[in-house]
Order: sequence, then structure tokens, then C-alpha cells
Amino acid sequence: MVYLYKPNNQIIMKKFLLIIFVSILIVETGFSQAGGNVIYEQNNRYKQNASYNEDAEKVWDYRGDNNQNQLVIENVNSNEMIFTVNAMMNVKAESFMAIFNIVQTGETAKEVNTIVNTKIYGLRNELLKAGIKKEEIYTDMISLVPLYDYNVETKLFSKTYTEVPKGFEMQKNIHVKFTNDSLLDKIVTAAAENEIYDLIKVEYYVDNTDAKYIELRNKSIDYMNSKIVAFKKLGINLDTVYHIISEKQSVVYPIDRYKSYQAFSGTSIDALESKNVTKVRKPVTQFYNKLPYHKFDIVINPAVLEPVVQFTYSLTLKYVIKEDKTKKEFILVTPEGVVKTLKID
Repeated sequence: MVYLYKPNNQIIMKKFLLIIFVSILIVETGFSQAGGNVIYEQNNRYKQNASYNEDAEKVWDYRGDNNQNQLVIENVNSNEMIFTVNAMMNVKAESFMAIFNIVQTGETAKEVNTIVNTKIYGLRNELLKAGIKKEEIYTDMISLVPLYDYNVETKLFSKTYTEVPKGFEMQKNIHVKFTNDSLLDKIVTAAAENEIYDLIKVEYYVDNTDAKYIELRNKSIDYMNSKIVAFKKLGINLDTVYHIISEKQSVVYPIDRYKSYQAFSGTSIDALESKNVTKVRKPVTQFYNKLPYHKFDIVINPAVLEPVVQFTYSLTLKYVIKEDKTKKEFILVTPEGVVKTLKID
């Protein structure tokens, strides 16, 4: 937050809150384009700095697309005027990273590690053939834990159950970085051919993010100036007031903007009364739902074909009109012609 001071260093600052009313009509889940099995997590456990920003939840909470959602500014007095500009930029990712998981069990730790490494080496060779560099493939060792079973010892009148080691379980993750998004199909196919089926997620990366925010800031300032000029045409004097400026920025990644829903027609009551009804699993549909545009004054690159990284910026300018502290006197003239000065606080 930046404060602009007048020469007397007096700043009139009052807190104002942004309250966002959100109507969520469909169930939201964390997911990215071909984003992997993280889609089935109702609570997205991948809300980290690389793909999640708390400000995006608290300030840019546009998950509901209802046009009635409004930003409400509280604690605004009659001597205050607040101007806000909201801007957004859609940016196509410049690189990606797919993360796969391998879980393997075996009788010995050596056996488990050999099986896992065989799968990883097979996948690595296929990726190298596809044009992915060796340094863009990374293996992350997750865990190696013993497995136990119960050994039953039968006695005359009882049985004793004793835990004994039966083997080991190993988990490793494979991170694959790529710049051409069309390679994802080949990567998934190569993983499946090597018995690697769990695609955890796909992360999106954008270079030179500072430049994106600078462009949003400059466009917001230009828009703000035009707004102020328009209000001055209404006869509002904004030249002799205190200025308080604040800004807020955030970024929303595709993994935070996927939603799911179920589309099916319910069965009639008469059919439900039958004892021969077999229920089937209802399909769940997922789709990419970008931040809606109706709450932004500026949208850069609005037409998007694929999931994008969305940078948001908000500029708020508050004018606090200086109170008139001129001392006023009231004079009373009595019927007798006596002039009296009244002291009124």
C-alpha cells in the first residue's frame, strides 16, 4: 500500500472492507488441464504458492458467475469518495510440469526398488525419444515402509495374533517438465506403457511475471485518470483533498479453476419402489471455468481457447475531503435592538 502525504503530514485513514457475495451453483474441485487424479480431491491439498494465492480466494473470489455478485465497500463517510479499477490479464503458460506417482510392493526392499526403477528407466527412455531433455526429468523418492501381517498361533483355548514383517512398500514421484503442451498425450501414453498410471497433476509456469503486473498497473492508472476526469466534468472538486492509494494483485492458475458436476435425470418414484432396481455409478463431468469477466474494468487477451494463467490487479484511490474548520459566529438582534453574539460549538 502506498500513501500520499500532504505537507502537514496529516492523513485521514479509515478502514474499509471489501465483502464479496458469492453464489456457487456447482461443486468446485481443484484440477488442471488433463490435470490428473488430484481432481478427485474435494479439498485441494495443492494450494501452495506456486499454484494458489490466498488473496485470490479472499479478494478475487469470483467462483460464482452470478451477475448479482457485488463488491461492497463499507465505512464510507460523506466526505470520502472511492474509485476502484479492476484489471485482469490472461496469459498462456510457457512451460508445464507433469507429476506421476508409482506405488510398488515386494518381499524385500531391493526387489521393490528394482521394480520401481525399471518402470522409471522405461519411461525415461521413451521421454528422451520424444524430445524431452534428461535434465527435465526428475525422480522424487517419497517413502519406503515395511508391510506387516498377522501370524496366528493357535493354543488349546485361544489364538494369539502377532504382527510380523511381510514385505515393503515404496513410493516415488516422477517430475517431467515440457514446453510444448501437445507432448502431454505422448508423456501419459509412455507412462501407461511402463505401468505408471497415476498422473497426480499438471502445473503451469509463466516467465517474467513482473512485466505482467507492470502492464496491468499502467493500464489501470490510465483508466483511473479517465474516470477522475469524467467525474470532474460533473462539477465535483477533487483538487483540494487527501489522497490514499492502495493496490492488490494476485494470480490464479488453472488448477484452481476446474469444476465438476453430475448431469443425470432422477428416477421416478414408482420405479424406486421396485425391489429389482440396480443403481449405476453416475458420471462426473469436469470443465475449466476461468475467472468471469463481468467484474473487471480491463481484460487483456479476453479470447482464450485453452486454460490460462490469470493475473489480476486492483487499484483503489480514496479521496478524503478536508473538513471546513472555519469558526462561525451567530449574532442575535433582540426586539429591543440589542446585538448579542451566540457561542455555538
